[in-house]
Amino acid sequence: MPRTGLGRLFGRPGASQRPGGGSSAPDRTTAPDATTSGPHPDAGAAPRLPVDTTFPDPTAAPAPTADGFDVVVTVAESAFRSGAHRPAVDGAAAAGARTVVVSVHDVHAGPTSTYPPVEAGPDHLVARATVAATWGGAVAAARPLLTSAVTVVQDASIALPADGWQRLVAAVGTPTDDGREARVAVAVVRTADDVVASAGAVLVRGTAPVAALLRGHPAEDAEVLAGVTVFAADEPCFAVRTADLAAPVPTVDTRTAVARLTRDTADGAGGDCVVVPLGRVYRTGALRERRYDGDAADALAVWRGRRDDSATTALSRLGLVPGTGAADVAGAPVALREPVVRAERGPERIALVDRGERLRWSVRIAAHPGPRGDDWGDTFFARDLAAALRGLGQEVVVDHRESHVRPASEHLDDVALTLRGLDDTPAHPTATNVLWVISHPDLVTPAELARYDLRFAAGPVWAERTAATTGLAVAPLLQATDPARFHPGPVDPEHAGLDVAFVGKTRAVFRPVVRDAVDAGLDLAVWGEGWEGLLPDGVHRGVFVPNDALPALYRSARVVLNDHWDDMARDGFVSNRLFDAAASGALVVTDAVPGVEELFHGAVRTYGSVDELRRTAQQGESTSAAERAERGARIGAEHSFAARAAVLLDAVRRQRGVAGRP
Repeated sequence: MPRTGLGRLFGRPGASQRPGGGSSAPDRTTAPDATTSGPHPDAGAAPRLPVDTTFPDPTAAPAPTADGFDVVVTVAESAFRSGAHRPAVDGAAAAGARTVVVSVHDVHAGPTSTYPPVEAGPDHLVARATVAATWGGAVAAARPLLTSAVTVVQDASIALPADGWQRLVAAVGTPTDDGREARVAVAVVRTADDVVASAGAVLVRGTAPVAALLRGHPAEDAEVLAGVTVFAADEPCFAVRTADLAAPVPTVDTRTAVARLTRDTADGAGGDCVVVPLGRVYRTGALRERRYDGDAADALAVWRGRRDDSATTALSRLGLVPGTGAADVAGAPVALREPVVRAERGPERIALVDRGERLRWSVRIAAHPGPRGDDWGDTFFARDLAAALRGLGQEVVVDHRESHVRPASEHLDDVALTLRGLDDTPAHPTATNVLWVISHPDLVTPAELARYDLRFAAGPVWAERTAATTGLAVAPLLQATDPARFHPGPVDPEHAGLDVAFVGKTRAVFRPVVRDAVDAGLDLAVWGEGWEGLLPDGVHRGVFVPNDALPALYRSARVVLNDHWDDMARDGFVSNRLFDAAASGALVVTDAVPGVEELFHGAVRTYGSVDELRRTAQQGESTSAAERAERGARIGAEHSFAARAAVLLDAVRRQRGVAGRP
């Protein structure tokens, strides 16, 4: 019986091998006693099967007979036991996949490894009852079962957004810049810290492993590459025409197997691999299995002498060029050196920077990356500020707390702007470092201030006092609003008759303005987390209000309430909620902050006691609707993010010695 390359690795013939080199696959429609996915319910008593080192006969290619798309979900055996494939199976089914095939692999298997049979579930097939020794073997086992026009291959370690499958499928067959056709649609994959894991693979040197394009870059860089051609994929998340899907190669190195499969598929069909940014596509854990075999070297040898200029073309969209080649040690015990494409500024980009016309800003915030940080005020603030800076011709990326240090790409940043909240952020080693203290001023130390080239504070009282005590210049720069979203307009019929409203979390305390409103007997409605059990019945209306729904809610309320942390009120840090609500045309009642009533032209009033809050809220607004609208528009214009961005840009240009240039 002939051995495969993996047979050489394990020192024995593969299990379940059939004449002609293929392995037997279970029937498409049945599996023994299979009612649920995962290992046999009585794993201790179930017959165990040896690891499968074989590949099905490469001539047993898929034969698509229907429209639509199938999904192959590959999953590591240990993850399969814990049900890690379920989100991919459920998501693919919800997206409209005709057939979902689950195929299990274990690249860490030894020669004597055995497993319970892999069994199908009611909503998916399994490629075979045995566990494949490699990712490529898992795909090879699923390949003959595919019958739809397009196939999405997705490892269970990669999470796609709800529309990810359809967008990958739609990209297959689209024309490319070189007049050919996209035969492989390659998803941009991020790591958990919201930087790019790969925006496709490029071939730096024949016979060497492929390099991950934009690895370590902020996610915004990858968005620019939509539709650009790359050499291959190196993350197991892509779509192909099923009839084009090539036979995988045997190697324990998954990235090499993915690259060969996608490049072979594109070559065989006379087309290209194209980048498809899908937003939040995350990979959990490391893809490199820390093992490298002779089969990987054989797989890479086919590209000896092949030239690939896709890195140059792709980076040019960002005004960048490939820098001097480097290599990272990416595996052990055999130290596989993986090429790294380091992006550098091109001549045109350098000229723009030197003239101060287009700087690259990293806006750093304390919010968590991904969905966990979506409801942070810092996140909304950073997005609006980034949009305003882009409106001034600047390039902007937003870095969350896990990506404040980006060794692979931070050298491209010209300005590092920290929106100081909860975190003391490391200074950027080469950029112009700018600090804007927008909250929690008591956490900021003189030593931290001294690390920055420019310092701003949203509290004028704190800015003046701190500058006097430290000898460091701190300029006042208030928070802001986006008048394109927060502006006067119609009320929301859903909130018709809304009297007094508050939107905000408890912050682990019974916030004073809400407590005072309850004590004052106001007709109160509260939205926010943590209020369950603290408020009278009917007062808590919901946990979260989407940011784009806030303006209408503010406009609909007769009075909007606000309060501040004690240190923020003391030092003049005016809450961002005041700017948003007042610009929407609302009347806001808040705790006392120096200068706040004059700042908002009467749209904001302060109170100092429960009785005063009751009187102020009951008195309400005496101006007409037209006057309120005019006042709101004025506040939005005076305190827009565009106005704040202009101040920041002017200060940075002066600091960098390019003041007065276009």
